[in-house]
Amino acid sequence: MIIIRSLIFNILFLLLSTIIALFLFPFLISRSATLIIASYWAKTILFLLKIICGVVIKINEKEKIKTKGVIFAIRHESILDTILFLAYNLDIKYIVKKELLYIPFYGLFVWRSGHIIIDRKGKSKTLLKMVSKVKDYLSLGLNVIIFPHGTRVESGKNNRIKSGIYAFYKYLDKPIIPVYLCTGKVWNRNGFIKHPGIIEVKFLKKINKGLSKNEFLSIINENLN
Repeated sequence: MIIIRSLIFNILFLLLSTIIALFLFPFLISRSATLIIASYWAKTILFLLKIICGVVIKINEKEKIKTKGVIFAIRHESILDTILFLAYNLDIKYIVKKELLYIPFYGLFVWRSGHIIIDRKGKSKTLLKMVSKVKDYLSLGLNVIIFPHGTRVESGKNNRIKSGIYAFYKYLDKPIIPVYLCTGKVWNRNGFIKHPGIIEVKFLKKINKGLSKNEFLSIINENLN
């Protein structure tokens, strides 16, 4: 049954995304319309996950999603992580890899929504540009999501955090809030199988200024592993 339910969900997921891409494409001319479309798309995906696959999202302290001008450092286990927060906050921006722009239609929605695009081959130059862009967004009261592991990690496994996140902590006078969630246990890392279960989204204690690099990375690793 899990395979059948997963197949039904995946078909609906692709159909919904395709319909939105084709018929609502003209609305890309408006960034605000693009954000609203993306939000309703995400809400619908979460609804389908619940009724078809039995995946329930539970968020502790949901009001924290609406906190303005903060960086959320999130454990990244599946594609669901890149969808989830769009359903709850229009003013949230992801830091995403450049390769997503090459996906037909979807890439245009990512670009038009104003998410922060990075070239992972750019190293320090890319990191400095990223920090500058994040600073601009935070000053506008927007929130930014970063995946400090740098890639998807396997559910239940510990992976060392990339040190690049320290640049945001060091150069931006904004708190970083670690967010722990374990989406890999319901959404297969390879994307097909969707297992029933509860996803708990835990907003942990914010990390304020004043820590050394080692102290900061130690806290991040402890919270997200």
